[in-house]
Amino acid sequence: MRTGAAPGLSGGPRAAARVLRPDLLAGLTQLRATYGPVAQISSRPLSAFLVADPAVIADVLVGSSRAFARGIVRRGFGSRQTVVEPLTLVLGQGLLTSAGERHRRQRRLMQPMFHHQRIFEYGETFVAIADDRADRWTNGQYLDLHDEMIEMTLAMVTRTLFDVDVDSNEVTVIRTAISENMVATRKSMRAGFEALERLPLPAARRRRNARHALDRVVYDLIDHRRAAGAGGRDLLSLLLSARDAQTGDGMDDTQVRDEVLTIMLAGHETTANALTWTFHLLGTHPEIAAALYAELDTVLSGRRPMVADLANLPYADAVFTEAMRLYPPVWGMGRYLLEDRLVGGYRLPAGSTLLLCQWVVHRDAQWWPDPERFDPTRWLGDRIDPDRPRYAYFPFGGGPHQCIGNSFAQTEGVLALATICRRWAFEPVVGHEVVPEPLVTLRPRGGLPMIIRRRG
Repeated sequence: MRTGAAPGLSGGPRAAARVLRPDLLAGLTQLRATYGPVAQISSRPLSAFLVADPAVIADVLVGSSRAFARGIVRRGFGSRQTVVEPLTLVLGQGLLTSAGERHRRQRRLMQPMFHHQRIFEYGETFVAIADDRADRWTNGQYLDLHDEMIEMTLAMVTRTLFDVDVDSNEVTVIRTAISENMVATRKSMRAGFEALERLPLPAARRRRNARHALDRVVYDLIDHRRAAGAGGRDLLSLLLSARDAQTGDGMDDTQVRDEVLTIMLAGHETTANALTWTFHLLGTHPEIAAALYAELDTVLSGRRPMVADLANLPYADAVFTEAMRLYPPVWGMGRYLLEDRLVGGYRLPAGSTLLLCQWVVHRDAQWWPDPERFDPTRWLGDRIDPDRPRYAYFPFGGGPHQCIGNSFAQTEGVLALATICRRWAFEPVVGHEVVPEPLVTLRPRGGLPMIIRRRG
């Protein structure tokens, strides 16, 4: 058992930034290759460590989860340190950002909304919206697939969440607010961000105005739905009628607002990115695309897919799953230590930030033979490695904070993929370099231009 200091980079956050800033994902991958699966990113005054060992990740997320807390330790002014959860800027204290008893209570309240049967009820909506999006395209058209997927999945989540028409003013406000504030979530990790955000600077003013407009829309929808008795099947109605089985209490409007925005962001941003990367991979691997088309043609015979078809579309599911291995929409997760503790055999001090990195683990040759290869058959039949650790693949996190909407996202993604690929094929744009950009989620820098071709 190792009990000394973890190997890795020496120096503080600025020294680490000089190494990692040019290409963060490549830098983290090299850090793991050089120093092992638990490696120091920076030392005091802010200690940070890369964690890329599935067994250690399982302990952090599940086995010893109460010894760790969500968030990232940030240096404030002077020697003061603070903990930030970047997404609270937009989401408040929703399920994705809350912790402790608050999180456990909210999860109890919301779990029934994400039962498999209820998610299947939304399948027809997913397919209809994907088909409507595909109807707008023309053969040979040049499209930014990332923009298309953002629009499509936002329409899906707003329809299932609010039962709102996808062309409404509410959706425009929602889209603008999320776009304006996504980049700022990363800036929130810098010292002094909150003070700067209150100043009358143009960018900060735009973000504030967008958040205020978003709040007005959401609270108006809440008021309208409460007045109507909250008897619908949309997720907002279910949030308003939810009652804690232990206390009988429901949610106040502020909590409903936070959960609405959490579902909205998690339900469209991550799925849009997953689909974007899937189309990129299909465009650069025509033989895999051909196998997918063959399955779709056999099972669907040209018709729209239904939820009942999912059991007969294992290759489509494997394509989507393998795309999330190579390009996980959530590329890394932050936790910090509440106490001095052995982590992966190394003594780490309380207050240390741990980066649990899906990008690195999902591409580790120890768990994935030929890890850079796009190979959906890894997920089929006897090709599945029964000895591979559970947390060698964790696109939805794990433990008490595992994404509550993981089945929602998988169903949404596979049905959208099948709906679109039964009609369209995708070609890369010659000369365009596709570069992953690790913001809060993993987006393609500058979008994903592709040329679409009608199949058949």
